[in-house]
Amino acid sequence: MPNKPFDSAHFLSEYWQKKPVVIRDFFDSFEDFAALTELQQLAQEPAVESRLVRCTEDLGYQLQQGPFMAVDLPSSQESGWTLLIQAAELWIPELQQLIEHFNFLPRWRIDDIMMSYAASGGGVGPHFDQYDVFLVHGAGQRRWRLGPKIAVDVASEALLTTDSGLRLLRKMEVEQEVTLTSGDVLYIPPGYAHWGVGVTPGFCYSVGFRAPSRAEMIEGFSDRLMVASTESNRFTDVDGLQVPDNSEITPAQWQNAWQSLHASLDDPQAFLLAFGCLVTAPKYPELIETLAEPVHAEELMRYRDQGIALVRNPASRLVFAVDTPAAEPVLFVDGETYPCTAKLVPGIRKLCAVSPEDTFEIADLWAQEAGQALLCKLVQEGALWLAEAED
Repeated sequence: MPNKPFDSAHFLSEYWQKKPVVIRDFFDSFEDFAALTELQQLAQEPAVESRLVRCTEDLGYQLQQGPFMAVDLPSSQESGWTLLIQAAELWIPELQQLIEHFNFLPRWRIDDIMMSYAASGGGVGPHFDQYDVFLVHGAGQRRWRLGPKIAVDVASEALLTTDSGLRLLRKMEVEQEVTLTSGDVLYIPPGYAHWGVGVTPGFCYSVGFRAPSRAEMIEGFSDRLMVASTESNRFTDVDGLQVPDNSEITPAQWQNAWQSLHASLDDPQAFLLAFGCLVTAPKYPELIETLAEPVHAEELMRYRDQGIALVRNPASRLVFAVDTPAAEPVLFVDGETYPCTAKLVPGIRKLCAVSPEDTFEIADLWAQEAGQALLCKLVQEGALWLAEAED
């Protein structure tokens, strides 16, 4: 699945989070990662997040949530429907290859890949998302209507309808219309209206990006500050207290409280730790199973000597920060922090860069005792698995 030469610097300066763009033939020869029958089988699994959207002239768009019974799924001969599988890369490991083609962007920003199959006339209606997305097209043709950026903060009942279970635009101004096919990519920044409809049956792979809201960042930061605060951290009166009216909160009093709180908020290290935990919080924590018993270095040493490597749990999220306010590297895994030493950084870089499809050699972090302890902890927490021994 080679892609043609792509000027990522030009894309980032001209289009990223600015305006939509069609990238024709981004892939020279694109082969789909699964057949419709495989998607239908996944849609029947309770652990898989799946949706079915039907569209008829009488009822408009109608959303159904999975899991589904086989008899509930439409046949390939029917029209006007779309089947969507969220986080498809967890169930179709080969999809990890698709993520590698967007490595000019921070890996921690990537959320998941939603794989969809649209029959002729199928789609999910006119809408906008609050995150960046690359729509990679597989077999078949899909017609896209592109509209202006929606003022998200004022998007209300006047603009949206939720009767179908979907957040759809009541009306959509169409500024551009394009038909895309295998190997084409459509990039849509946050807030831009778009509407895709199947011309001929086929697949689309939505590579979506995480965009933490300000509310989420405030919540994570405040939670960390609250844990660090003690009972003795309380409001105290200023010297020379004056009480002109004992029912009034005076400017001196509330400003004193604000200054005390503001001093606690001025903690970049605490914010970094909260932010790292937020962006690595697993989307499907039920797929990360913690071992009942601790894993000891002696066990991993035996596996290493047997040629057994480690693989990443595809549901786990791993990122790191080296240049921190505390001048100490830190690894973030599934919403938890793991302080590191500078000597571990080369191994940490390899660990975070490795795809869940590939193996990580135990030796890359084994030279330091702290590295051994880290690997043992990550195996116990379910972020790393033991791979099969090579023949």
